[in-house]
Amino acid sequence: MNLHKTVVVLLALLLAAMAMVPCVSAADEQRLSEQNAINDSKFTLPPEHHIPPEYFRDSKPATPLPESEMINIILSVNTLDKFTQDKQAGIISIPISYLNLNTQFTESKEYQNRFIENDINLDDTIVLVRMPKVMYDRFIETSKDGIIALPASYFSRYYKNLADLDSNIRDDGNALAIDFSDDPILAEKTNVSPSVNMKKVTQSTDRSGSNFILKHPQNPDTWHNEWIFFDRMYEADTYDYLIGQITPESWSISGNSDDFWAPQEREYYLNSGRQDAIEIVVNYDKHTNVTYPKVTFFPAVYDNNSSAPIPIGTWEDSGEGIITLTPGTFPDSYGYHVQISGGRYYITFQNMATLIWYDQYVYNDQDNPSTTFTEFAGSSEFHQMTSPITDTFDAETRPIDEWAHDATLSSWRKPVDVWEYSSAITGENFVDIYWFRSGANSDNIGTVSYLSSSSA
Repeated sequence: MNLHKTVVVLLALLLAAMAMVPCVSAADEQRLSEQNAINDSKFTLPPEHHIPPEYFRDSKPATPLPESEMINIILSVNTLDKFTQDKQAGIISIPISYLNLNTQFTESKEYQNRFIENDINLDDTIVLVRMPKVMYDRFIETSKDGIIALPASYFSRYYKNLADLDSNIRDDGNALAIDFSDDPILAEKTNVSPSVNMKKVTQSTDRSGSNFILKHPQNPDTWHNEWIFFDRMYEADTYDYLIGQITPESWSISGNSDDFWAPQEREYYLNSGRQDAIEIVVNYDKHTNVTYPKVTFFPAVYDNNSSAPIPIGTWEDSGEGIITLTPGTFPDSYGYHVQISGGRYYITFQNMATLIWYDQYVYNDQDNPSTTFTEFAGSSEFHQMTSPITDTFDAETRPIDEWAHDATLSSWRKPVDVWEYSSAITGENFVDIYWFRSGANSDNIGTVSYLSSSSA
């Protein structure tokens, strides 16, 4: 079917639907238009996941975890090399039997919860392994083969020696920040950049696989959303831990007339039928605080195909609340860890530049817990409350998936070995999205979400 005929068919379907429903709300009109466009394609509507403003209205700056809640383990690189390392580059492996902190290590007198391997020489090249204690305990508890295997860039830093490490520790107010070594080779071992070797996969107007022609009117109280979906390649595989980073790249706004909020997300779906969903959200907010637009960062959980997120205050552990970001510091990269274990969903954030971590969020789903991740998506969403739009604004967020843990094999795998592009829903006002591969071997999968007042 050529493009002209496709447009005619889609318009005919839309007009037929409108004739059958003579009076509908703006939101219903939007859903009807989406459904008619999608019925003529291979795609399916995403879940009706809408974050209400009540969810992030009371956001507050989260306090980073203090050193009393962290654990820091220092080993010589020579010791690490003696262990059987994962053949896949970027993973460090340590036998649990060696991690007897009472016998193999000495606790530092200067730094709380810092354990130094016995007999390290002053000139030994070292590796610092750093994470929250509760996460460390969970790694020990869930290990199936007596080995802790960790993606190095999220948990470690390499240094020329202990003095080099100490020179790169600074007090950041509420926590210790750990900077990279001044040695470029050692810094490169763990330095991660979302833009390194980025390979754009989708191009121009067809960049996300399907560009629906019908755009929705700019009515008040409507959603304008775009998604790109990736499916698990092999249905028999079980994945219980996903790691990536999300980078708010930019945020600017001029004017104070409009009312909206715009979540840009990484969405993970669990079990068949998208039974549950866990979302990592950067939200650009011009609704709950009209005189001071702000950017917030938080997780959301949708349980048993619910359309609204479970209130974060009702979770087993609501962390330190919702994190408020500072646009003047963008781009800022935050690591996100999403793990399912024993009916609990653990979400933890870290600052990728400083190895500062935040309190974990824990959702306890004991009635009908999911056991595996089956699908993920990137989204760019815009909830328009006023019309017409007269302010000028732009935002960009870049989430990148870098690791998936295979629970069956107890090993880490790269995203291109786990996920494959499935489908997309595009062609909306104000929002845009595309996907790419990145990393030295183009084995990471990222999406870029855009918001712009000019893309109407």
